[in-house]
Amino acid sequence: MIHFETLGHENNEPLVFLHGLGAGAAQTTSALTQLNNHFLIAPDMPGHGQSKNFPIDQFSFNHFADRVIELMDFLGIEKSHLGGLSMGSGITLNLTLRYPERVKSIILLRPSWLNSPKPSHLELVARVHRGLDDSDPAFQALHAANPPVAKSISVLFGTPDTDILEKMWLDCPFTSFEQIQQIQNPALVLSSPKDDLHPQEVADQIAKHLKNATTAVLPARYYEPDQYQTALNQHINQFLNSGSQNDSPPNKS
Repeated sequence: MIHFETLGHENNEPLVFLHGLGAGAAQTTSALTQLNNHFLIAPDMPGHGQSKNFPIDQFSFNHFADRVIELMDFLGIEKSHLGGLSMGSGITLNLTLRYPERVKSIILLRPSWLNSPKPSHLELVARVHRGLDDSDPAFQALHAANPPVAKSISVLFGTPDTDILEKMWLDCPFTSFEQIQQIQNPALVLSSPKDDLHPQEVADQIAKHLKNATTAVLPARYYEPDQYQTALNQHINQFLNSGSQNDSPPNKS
């Protein structure tokens, strides 16, 4: 069983929200602090946080989605709102495609994967496993252009379990846009400018192919963190409390 943390009252409607690559549950619980009327469940995906000792062959979007289903079963949650940041957005899409009956609505925050492995904008993150450091010319170029984003990569230097960074980079959550066109659940797609690791065009491509998507651009995460967090909570609250998520039609198989 993966480790998880919660915020809010367990009698409220559940929201399972998944962290990004190289992070953990604390990334979620420190960001989503102002949700109203919902019970936040924040897992540590295998190889992250306190969810250790998982085989490397389980570092994939399919396996991660399966672990979320196991957690929902353990908690007795038949159906939940589901969301995630970056890698968590990919897991959200993967799970919704494979277990549509378990999902009420989806929230995709700064998605970073599309329908192909090895996204070019995440190559430096993957290369941390191969010994990337701040002397690398590509890293230096990113640091010169966007220092806060480069810093977010540098915190991974020297950390354990860096094999997961490359392993997830080599995977993808879905294989065609025709697949995600099947998703009929209400969806909220949130992006943020000045973010080389989560390009606007990725969010735009996903939103374009979802049948029932609402989009919004948040303040720049790396440059206006307080404004970003306030807007993030406001948009999620508005989306979840709008009433349109309660009776979403089932997805086609």
